[in-house]
Amino acid sequence: MTQNKIRHFFVYFKRMMMFYDLKAKGVPQVIFVLLLAVSFGFMLIARPVILDYSIYLQQLNNTYMDIFSSGSANDPSAIYRSALEIQNSETFYRLLSASLKIIGLFALQQLLLMLLSFFYLGAYLCDLESEGSTFSCYIRKFLKALPRFVGFNLIFYMAVVILLFALVFLFALASTLMQVLIFALGFITLLIPVGWFIVQVIFIFKDITFLDTGVTIWRNFKLSMQLSKGNRVMIARNIIFIELLYLLIRMFTVESQLISMFIISFLEVIILLIKQRLIALMYISRTRKIEETPAATL
Repeated sequence: MTQNKIRHFFVYFKRMMMFYDLKAKGVPQVIFVLLLAVSFGFMLIARPVILDYSIYLQQLNNTYMDIFSSGSANDPSAIYRSALEIQNSETFYRLLSASLKIIGLFALQQLLLMLLSFFYLGAYLCDLESEGSTFSCYIRKFLKALPRFVGFNLIFYMAVVILLFALVFLFALASTLMQVLIFALGFITLLIPVGWFIVQVIFIFKDITFLDTGVTIWRNFKLSMQLSKGNRVMIARNIIFIELLYLLIRMFTVESQLISMFIISFLEVIILLIKQRLIALMYISRTRKIEETPAATL
């Protein structure tokens, strides 16, 4: 496989911003509406559950504050009994139930967003590869890659979650033995987003390889890392642009919370599609010998 250098996002800027443009007419509009429905719809569904969660959490917090402000605060056995009573209380079970509902809703939301954006990524790759790509080309590419894509991402995200919990658990355990490590635990917590960003850079091509090659699930770990190797600084610069866009739109607020949620969801969908196009353009630059000028429009 040819391995060329990835360019700065300015080179891809014009093409990646045309998120509304695919050769099969109507497809990008349908995908956009579906993505918006998933993004905004699940936020609406989760809203009352999140409100209940915050109420239950505040109730438990008030109970704990009452315990520690009472005369039994210096009695470990009394604190232990109170903690057991709280854990067996109806409020605690409601809090746990609300937590599981929120996790389930957002996990399902992210799954649907991943599938829809993966379809869009495959469609745009078809457009980059062929002048006469059609909707049937999009479907074939998507269905051929789908089982491997799902299998890989299940393993990938499970590994990330397990590693994260293991690190937090180990440092939390160490902090109970050495008080000085409490500060280190706080520092590591702050570094989690940085670590996740690095992982994203290393595995930036983990999905598109399934659309372009017949690589197996296990070999894809090595292939996706090889494709980003030697270009990770440039990839990081390009992806930082996307992450900054996400940060900017999350600062957007208006008086109506519902309108704010809708606008944020609308803009997040646009940025998601732009990111998929950027990934495809970087991948083509990395794996193909392009005769045309990089700034050429598609």
